[in-house]
Parts: sequence; structure tokens; C-alpha cells
Amino acid sequence: MKSLVKAGFTIIETMLFLGITGLLVAGILVGTGNSINAQRYRDSVSSLQATLQKQYSNVASISNNRDANLSCNSNSALTVTSPGAGTPIGQSDCVIIGKLITNEGKDRLVIQDLIGYPSLVADSATNDLDTFKAYGIKTSSNLSSETYDIEWGSSIVSTDNKYSSNAFSMLILRSPSSGVIRTLIDNSSKFTGANFDEILKQEYLDNSLKLCLNSNGLFTSGGMAVVVAANTTSASGVDIQGEATSGCQ
Repeated sequence: MKSLVKAGFTIIETMLFLGITGLLVAGILVGTGNSINAQRYRDSVSSLQATLQKQYSNVASISNNRDANLSCNSNSALTVTSPGAGTPIGQSDCVIIGKLITNEGKDRLVIQDLIGYPSLVADSATNDLDTFKAYGIKTSSNLSSETYDIEWGSSIVSTDNKYSSNAFSMLILRSPSSGVIRTLIDNSSKFTGANFDEILKQEYLDNSLKLCLNSNGLFTSGGMAVVVAANTTSASGVDIQGEATSGCQ
């Protein structure tokens, strides 16, 4: 009479199978996590680029959503009047002339509207910089402003140091005389003054801006950057530099 032999795995074979399977699953999870983090980092770079490009569109086609209880004087100063006593939207002597973009630490951009007052002096201006000066450009707490937070935990850092950030200022202005959009950049300080003549100079027209983004651990390769070209007049001048060419750490 034959005895029945049951085939199966030994304890050692089962342990080896489970161990190898666990390693494979862990490898897949790590690889998937790295891919997701890398994509999130690239999304934060693309989103920053899109935000800056959007400002050029906004300047090219100004949308006036100011409070109708505001009035503007020849010094480009906005004042709040009693309800119903302000200048109707679209009939103010002042014009929205562009945007001021600055950074607030490493994680946030602040975007403010800029206004100016048409002046007879502007008619004799020989270039756009002189026209801007004649309009007496100003910001106002009564105008709308917005903030943009860098996405997915990334942050704007210095080109040579991923742990620090340089302040910067960027003006996007549409010339009332030529209709051309001009970009002025101070890539080493945040403009906080009231006299915009300090930045309405040729040297700031000739500056470019490189914003390196640190993934803060999401992405282990070299950093990427959003670059605004010098003398750019449209959204096409805002580009992305990859890890190989950005020079960011």
C-alpha cells in the first residue's frame, strides 16, 4: 500500500519568498514615491512660471476692479471718500499702469497694482522710462494686491546657496505712450520706497532674474530655475531652466 506524500514549501523557502517579495514591494514603493515627489517639484516650478507669465497678460489687458469709493489726485494718490462720492470705475484720472512683484521670504510672492497720473510732461518724454517717471507711479493700500505661495513645500533660494534667499523686485509696466510692456528688475533688494524714480533706470531694464527653487527634500537632483529674461516685453520671456543648465544647487 502506497503512502501519500504532500508537496509544499519548507519554512526556509517560505521565508525566502516573503523576504524577496517584501524587498520588491519596498523598491516599487520607494521608486513610486520618488517619482511623485519629483513630479510635485516640477509642478511647483511650472506653477511659478505660469504665475509670472500671468502678470504680463494682466498688464496687457488691465481689469479694473477697484472700489468706486476711491478718488485719485494729480500725485497718483488714492483717497477713500464717503460712499457714492468717489470717481466711477473707468472714469478716474489715474490709470493702472502695471504690477510690482516682490518676495516675502523664500516661500511667497507679493503682487501689487501700480497706478499713475497722466501728465503733460509725459508728452515731451523721449523714452518709456521718462514717461513712467512723468506719471508718478505709486502703489496704494487701497488697491487690490495678491500673494502667491510657492507650491509643494518648495522655496526660492539663492543661486549659490540653497539655504538662503535674495530679496528682489520686479516691475512690469505698460507704457502709456508706446504701448510696449517693459520689465525692470532689481535682483538684489526688495523695493519698499515711495519714489519709483529710484528703480526707473536703464540698468534695471538690462537686468535678468533667476529664481532657483529648492525642493526641500522632495527632489534629490540639482535645482531648477524660473528665469525672466532682460528687456522682456511679454510672457514668452519667462522660461524654465532644468537641472543641467540652471546652475542652482
